[in-house]
Amino acid sequence: NVMTYKEVNMQMTLKEQIGQLFMPAAFINDTEEEIQKLERLIKDYGVGSLCFFHSRASAATNYEGKKEIVFNENSFETLKQLITRYQKVSKHPLLISIDAEWGLAMRIENTPQYPYAITLGAIQKNDDLIFEVGQAIAKDCKAAGIHWNLAPCVDINNNPNNPVIGYRSFGENKDEVAQKALAFVKGTESEGVLTSIKHFPGHGDTATDSHLGLPLIEKSKDELIANELYPFQKIIDEGVDSVMVGHLSVPSLANSSTTSSSISKEIIKGVLRTEMGYKGVVISDALNMHAVSKNHPEKGELEWLAFDAGNDVLCFVRS
Repeated sequence: NVMTYKEVNMQMTLKEQIGQLFMPAAFINDTEEEIQKLERLIKDYGVGSLCFFHSRASAATNYEGKKEIVFNENSFETLKQLITRYQKVSKHPLLISIDAEWGLAMRIENTPQYPYAITLGAIQKNDDLIFEVGQAIAKDCKAAGIHWNLAPCVDINNNPNNPVIGYRSFGENKDEVAQKALAFVKGTESEGVLTSIKHFPGHGDTATDSHLGLPLIEKSKDELIANELYPFQKIIDEGVDSVMVGHLSVPSLANSSTTSSSISKEIIKGVLRTEMGYKGVVISDALNMHAVSKNHPEKGELEWLAFDAGNDVLCFVRS
């Protein structure tokens, strides 16, 4: 008999239920010492999910350190072996995620790379092709043992000085972004792989990389509803597995110029849940990103703020 998630959850201890909220980073090219450390974390605390990255050196917050990224032509096989290994030590099946916006190649050598979102956005009147791209990436994810593709971006590419979105966006037209992102979502879901639209409430009109600092968006609420929030609302209305909340300062939504959207009750519980009617899973953007992590050095403080604000999954928690 296949148990429902609710039935499984009822059989968990409180400690195990809390563990399900946490999504630590897992690195494909890691030391045996670090791999064993993550195994103990999974076993001892009932961690619910993992997000895979290529290596510690390639993590975006290490850009300043300019660490050398080692090329490993066998990363895909290593990934599969690690997923099997981590699943074996987990009492409950782990939910495995990765950023595969343009395929596993975003993180893994010698895997298929598909067109960037900006290229897909240039396709005229043939969203079936975008559906097929989402479908193909989902098949690649399943072959690796990955359940959740943290994609697509539904940020609108409306700031030429944006250092982090750019080609990750489907374009600058809100209707096209919504329509093409939805085709990608439906293609992914057709293969039984989960998706996540990001970076709520919209990382397009920024000139700061949230990996490194907290971007400020000074638009009025009406302007945001008319543009940045539009693709999110359209896709939420159609149904989507999860929404990823970005690290953005949006005073008109949060009533604060210093609070990141990822830890704002006003934005997550107020705008996303109540005003936009979203009832699915909310996942934080990576909590190691300097937009938020540098302001909360004490371990556990940021994670609590993110959970209390309304995030269901805490991505890249610090262990």
